[in-house]
Amino acid sequence: MKKTLLFAFTIAAMLVSCADKETEKETKSADAQTESEEVAELPEATECVESAEVVFVDLDAMFKSSKIFAAEGKPLEEKVAAFEKKMISTQEELAQREQGLAYEQNKIAQDEAKLQADYAKGLITTLNAQTKGEELQKRAQNLQSSVAAYQQKAQKDAEALQKEEQELANEHSVLENRFRELLNLAIKEVNADGRYKMILNSMMVVDAVEGRNISSLVLTKIDELYDAGAITK
Repeated sequence: MKKTLLFAFTIAAMLVSCADKETEKETKSADAQTESEEVAELPEATECVESAEVVFVDLDAMFKSSKIFAAEGKPLEEKVAAFEKKMISTQEELAQREQGLAYEQNKIAQDEAKLQADYAKGLITTLNAQTKGEELQKRAQNLQSSVAAYQQKAQKDAEALQKEEQELANEHSVLENRFRELLNLAIKEVNADGRYKMILNSMMVVDAVEGRNISSLVLTKIDELYDAGAITK
């Protein structure tokens, strides 16, 4: 899971009826918006664009500026950050334990080889060799128990992290659905008179005058609906 929780909405376009079929040709163009990690600043709220049949909204900017994000999105981002910190800490702890077990395994093998070499050369007595051999055997048994405990902990930690990650993913999905529901309700109210024939997501807009951007208008309605309890909090 990426550290910064990304909220992306893929609503391609919303088609609505239009009672007023007059179109207004605009000659002024704005520079196309480039991708950025920063949330785009929404234009000041204005009245509905009276004569434009096609307008657009910036979904990501509206979401990050909405009251539902402040109340539910930011706490979720904090939970994700805490989860990722825990995941890194767990991985580092397991890696250190694994290195320690590998070191002990190599040390036992080296000590065993040295004991056999010393005994073969007659550098130690048979009794001493037997005593040291029993010590090595005990160390090997302890190592085996430690490896089994490590494997159990690693599996348990992995299952716990996976469960928590799935829960966070579910919360993220629910938050997206809640915002989308508010968005749909807001669009219906803003376009109740059918003045807009098409409302696009800004991600699909290559070039357009800023006057066609009704994000602030829609966001105001989204916040009003959220405060009014249009969806269960």
